[in-house]
This record gives sequence, structure tokens and C-alpha cells, in this order.
Amino acid sequence: MLSHATGMPIIDASEDFLRARRANRIRRAGSWLARRPRCARHPRVLGAATGAAHAPRSLEVIPLSEIVGTIEPSVNFDARFRPSSEHVRARWERIALAHRRGVALPPIAVVRRPDGYYVVDGRHRVSVALALGQREIEAWIA
Repeated sequence: MLSHATGMPIIDASEDFLRARRANRIRRAGSWLARRPRCARHPRVLGAATGAAHAPRSLEVIPLSEIVGTIEPSVNFDARFRPSSEHVRARWERIALAHRRGVALPPIAVVRRPDGYYVVDGRHRVSVALALGQREIEAWIA
């Protein structure tokens, strides 16, 4: 069973989202207090032209720690894929609920580059997996 479990998956999924949003706010406040630049505010962007042209080649389990960015810009997640907006709440909670109930989710799609993996499809799944303490995720790699 996952940590922070009440035995009621719907409530747990909602609490998971609130914890992830709180982590984002704490990171933002810490950056502001430390007067760090805002360069790492959102995930790195590879650009659709460089990654989307490749079709997925292989299905592998990859470490979540090696996911460094996305193909398209996203203002809904910070650099560590924590939700930075309430706009993603409904979808995020549905995915967290599926995780808590043991429902299999489709693999994410990523592009491999020398500096790490860039998400083509699956930012919400990456965010939930990181928030729930998973270390790996199944991915189609291009």
C-alpha cells in the first residue's frame, strides 16, 4: 500500500494532488527567498521539430530521475513535474486514483537525448508517479 493511504482511494488521490501542489509552492517560495533565477521554473523544452518526427521504437522501463523535460512547453508543471496549476487537478487525480486502485496505465512516450529523456506524451503520468514515490515508469522510447 502507498504511503499516506486512508483506505479511501478517492480521498487519497485528492490528498496526493494537494501534497504535490504544496511541494511546488514550497519550491517557488524557496527560490524567491534564495533569489534564484526563474530558469528552472518549468520543464526543459526540446522542441516539437526535433523529437516528434521519430516513431516509438522500443518499450522499456526508464528511471523517472532521467526525465529532464518535455517536447512541448508546459506551464502546468514545474521542472520536477509537480503541478503548478489547478487546471490539471481533475486529470491528475484520475491518474492518481488509477495508480492507487492498481489500474494499468498506458506507457508514456519519450525521446532519448544525451542529457536525458523528454516527454512526448504522459506529463500527468510522470507527475503522479513522481509524487507517489515511484522510481521507474514504462515508456515508449523514440
